[in-house]
Amino acid sequence: MDELEKSMPEAEALIEAEQNTTPKRHNENCLNCGTPLTDVFCSHCGQKDLPRRQTLRELFDNFISSFWSYEGKFFRTTKYLITKPGFLAKEYNEGKRESYYHPARMYVFISFVFFFLFFTIVNDVPDETIELDRSDIEQLKNDFDNPRVDSLLDRLPRNPNNPDEWVMTQRTMDSLDLATPRKVDRGPGFSISRSEYNSVEEYDSAQLALPEAERDGWFSRKMEIRGIELNQRFRRNQENMGEAIGKPLLENSSKVIFFLLPVFALLLKLLYARRGFYYSEHLVFSIYYYNFVYFAGSVQLLLGLVPWLSWLSVAIGFWILFYLIFAMKRMYAQGWVKTIAKFLVLYFLFLICIIIAFGISFFWILLMI
Repeated sequence: MDELEKSMPEAEALIEAEQNTTPKRHNENCLNCGTPLTDVFCSHCGQKDLPRRQTLRELFDNFISSFWSYEGKFFRTTKYLITKPGFLAKEYNEGKRESYYHPARMYVFISFVFFFLFFTIVNDVPDETIELDRSDIEQLKNDFDNPRVDSLLDRLPRNPNNPDEWVMTQRTMDSLDLATPRKVDRGPGFSISRSEYNSVEEYDSAQLALPEAERDGWFSRKMEIRGIELNQRFRRNQENMGEAIGKPLLENSSKVIFFLLPVFALLLKLLYARRGFYYSEHLVFSIYYYNFVYFAGSVQLLLGLVPWLSWLSVAIGFWILFYLIFAMKRMYAQGWVKTIAKFLVLYFLFLICIIIAFGISFFWILLMI
């Protein structure tokens, strides 16, 4: 009995200490989902227990704490992303996820920043203009309106059913074209079709004159006709054709790179088929690698605005190249020889996939513009 009486003050002290350390609850039930609260955060939805109505001070305090929690997690993730290749993917796949920023959210944010900087800087590049004095313009006009050339062209036979006449006509037109300056040298222009045909009808006639075995196939014919149509459409200014194709090609680049992300993960799955990794784990690794490339690319774009920092941009380019080797080494824990060999195979196969993907995008744009 005496021992019980002696232990009572100690028990009361423990209860009092526990009550003092227990966080104050503002609500009995979660304001978001209605679940009874047993702690500061709801056990069902995770919302923090806060007063229903907040003063300006409480609102400001909660905003600052949320901001620093978000920013601290983001900067901590970015630090490891840059300095420890493959570390974040390994941590995520081991279940250590709450301490770092989610890779998918990071991808959305960093890719947005990269393409925003990229298109902003590209659009700020001034267009090159060519100035011609009056004598140059008059000379060009005379060359275009040369009556001797026009009269010779009118006399040429244009019967595509006669191969001899067609060859003679074509050779004569080629010689006239070489002797007569038909365009101003504007620098690097853009042309789809390099053929001598000026119209689809002319191309069809030339194809009919050939034996069936020597005629263009379906794809070659489709591209030739589309090239002739585009050359006719942009006859006066080939640079406009380059802009009409190049601009949507650049705009689609973000989509093409995004759709190549699961392809990159699939290549990793094939290279490490015996390691027992899930495809989703390769995908997480790929997302983190993409995040690093976008982040490093954004830094390179900013450094490109400062000429005397170009050496640093080159150094980042080398780090982008070798980063993947170190990331694969840490993630898949194989020897250096195997890691480098698989890196080279991965690099080669993914480069082929990039060429194919952008080629499909290019041909799709040709058909759509």
